[in-house]
Amino acid sequence: MDEKNPFITLEELDDFDETFGTYTLDDDFSYFLQGVYKSEKEAYVKYCQYAHTHGFSVRKEHLSYWPNSRKLKSKVFVCSKSGFKKDTEKIQKVKFRKSSTRTGCPVMVRFSVCEDGIWTVKNLVETHNHELAKSDDQHLLRSSRHITEENASVLKSMADAGIRTINAFFYLSDEVGGVENLGFTKRDAYNYIQKERRAKIENGDSNLLIELFKN
Repeated sequence: MDEKNPFITLEELDDFDETFGTYTLDDDFSYFLQGVYKSEKEAYVKYCQYAHTHGFSVRKEHLSYWPNSRKLKSKVFVCSKSGFKKDTEKIQKVKFRKSSTRTGCPVMVRFSVCEDGIWTVKNLVETHNHELAKSDDQHLLRSSRHITEENASVLKSMADAGIRTINAFFYLSDEVGGVENLGFTKRDAYNYIQKERRAKIENGDSNLLIELFKN
């Protein structure tokens, strides 16, 4: 691999094992590289699934459009540890600032999007500059976490019944054999319930205003 050009392109895939000996061309990776996707969501989900099994999280990055159009021409997804956060210390004084976990990791994938909306992998960088999450911790990766509609419904119903969020969370985790199989964290559950409560309050205020105007 050329040190000045760390990208892997599909044209080089035939010689992948010889040219890129530092990479592991497992079945998941090969399937992902050669996949054809019909939407941004599908492409993003597939890359997140690959990232999850390899111990890193994904963040959406740069994009470009076709000339004189709002149709996407390309989109980049990166490792969540890509880049560095801007130093805001000079802009405002804060009592506590959370330490950044970014390491400037170069891992990324660039999708090319045809004008008919088909997404394919154009090139990627696959060598991280940091440790990857171990299998026991992979369920904590941000881009791997998601509250399904079914679980959201259970959380909401139990909260409406006066059951504490933490108890609802552990009930769901017991149903699937442990928190590592649930797909989201306690913090995600708390955030979801808080969001639902805010929405209920806002809807209540809106309905109250409507009634006031009616009267």
